[in-house]
Amino acid sequence: MPSKKTKNDHKSFSQKQRSLILIVTKNCNLKCSYCYEKHENRNNEIMELQIAKKALTGYLNAKDDFHSVGIEFFGGEPFLAFPLIKDIVEWVIENEWSHIFDFLISSNGTILTEEIKDWLIKHKDIVTVAFSIDGTRTAHNLTRSNSYDSVRNNMPFFIENWPDQAAKMTISAETIPFAAEGVIELEEMGIQFTANVAFENFWGNEQEKEELLKTYEKQLSRLVDYYADHPGLFPVSPLLDAVPEYLELPGVNESTKDNIVRYCGAGHEMVVIDVDGNEYPCHRFVPWITGKPAPQHLINRQPTWQPNKCAECKLILSCPTCAGFNWEINGDTGNRTTFHCEAYKLEVLASTKLEALRLGKYTPAELAKLPLKEAQQIKRSLHAVLELTENGLYFDNRTE
Repeated sequence: MPSKKTKNDHKSFSQKQRSLILIVTKNCNLKCSYCYEKHENRNNEIMELQIAKKALTGYLNAKDDFHSVGIEFFGGEPFLAFPLIKDIVEWVIENEWSHIFDFLISSNGTILTEEIKDWLIKHKDIVTVAFSIDGTRTAHNLTRSNSYDSVRNNMPFFIENWPDQAAKMTISAETIPFAAEGVIELEEMGIQFTANVAFENFWGNEQEKEELLKTYEKQLSRLVDYYADHPGLFPVSPLLDAVPEYLELPGVNESTKDNIVRYCGAGHEMVVIDVDGNEYPCHRFVPWITGKPAPQHLINRQPTWQPNKCAECKLILSCPTCAGFNWEINGDTGNRTTFHCEAYKLEVLASTKLEALRLGKYTPAELAKLPLKEAQQIKRSLHAVLELTENGLYFDNRTE
């Protein structure tokens, strides 16, 4: 009989992990302006315990090449379904499985009762909570239903119990003017966090987009100066961690292009179970979110590099893309959306400038003492810096 496995056991493993996401409720207490979930499709529906048990039994005992299962509770706001989460976790812990496991709750950080806190503390070695905070009070309240004070009140609890779990900062049209201030404020708080521009097309018409990009460029420049003055801080990811270590037009080496399989785990490492028990490659394929049926066969590859403009871009091998969003907008998981192109290129240029500033501080003697792996990393970074500095980037309708 397989023995009971827990998160503590998982720490000793480096093998492949499956991500099993349970959308435990469609309901949410916020209406974030950039949320890709359709607010009008929300309701109070909560997943039935038997649906969760069936999915968990199948994947925790699956005969596959995964050694562990990361179980994520998603919504909506999952804490609105706390009794269900509690029942699921305790049921999993009480039984024996062939795979080890742990749990993550992706929350907006606003709902914490004393009952929830007590339960989370009791299970914090196996249950982690991730929360969102969009920088400053002004920025956060602009897009996240004036919830800043609720999140800040709960933040000490999250940080004390899961100090290594990154919070999530999302940048949108309304908050681009506050991006640098928000990042700096979170850095000064000393918390772990990520920051990224929302993937959706919030840019408006051509003139509005141009103005937003100019503002974003200034915000990134301010952040370059900040991190250059604070060499002990790792640049916030993925915003200023976008130095492409490998630059090559896809047409130059077709074998390299063919080996680029996918940019995420959708339909492979990742599986989503919706409230009604249906299975999807990821939450970006759920019909009540996309407004269309999920594809029968997920092709999470980029072999044709569509649209054509992508094939002309030097950053094709590092540029992020979302198979689910591609499907929602273009009806093809491999046909990329391009709303974010200019913003991403600005991030690459800012990241490259920061990398150059930091590399320039190494003396030859210091470089000679570096471990081989770190020296190789610097060499790749220098290659990217020189390539972008000498040859620039391909921009649509923008000067370099």
